[in-house]
Amino acid sequence: MAFNPLDFLEASIAIWLAVTFLLGGAGAVAAGRALALAWRPLRNLFGYMLLLSAFTSFLCWALFNVPVIPAGRIIARAAKGDWAQALTGFGLLGVSFALLLAIGAAAFAVTRARQMRRQYPFLADQRANPEKL
Repeated sequence: MAFNPLDFLEASIAIWLAVTFLLGGAGAVAAGRALALAWRPLRNLFGYMLLLSAFTSFLCWALFNVPVIPAGRIIARAAKGDWAQALTGFGLLGVSFALLLAIGAAAFAVTRARQMRRQYPFLADQRANPEKL
């Protein structure tokens, strides 16, 4: 029986999606809300999401033995001097970073909008009735 790499790829993508969206998504929502509630700038979310995406890739590897960052392939390609191929090994890490950043930024925006409406209700009233200006 021959080994079909597509079977492993489909299973590993499903595991990666589940870990990224369930665990990483929950962490991204919590981080986005926490930054908004503390009146911190959105740029702080970038560092947090980079750490969170690295952590979710570690969880994929530690819990399910799914290498999100194929270190052996990256080192072998870098040793040959093929840096373009070596850097493509970080592809899923970049995709998970982008997904988690989008989820965290959405949570930040929703929380900040609620915060602004609660703290400055007169601005929302003026926007709704511009003739009062």
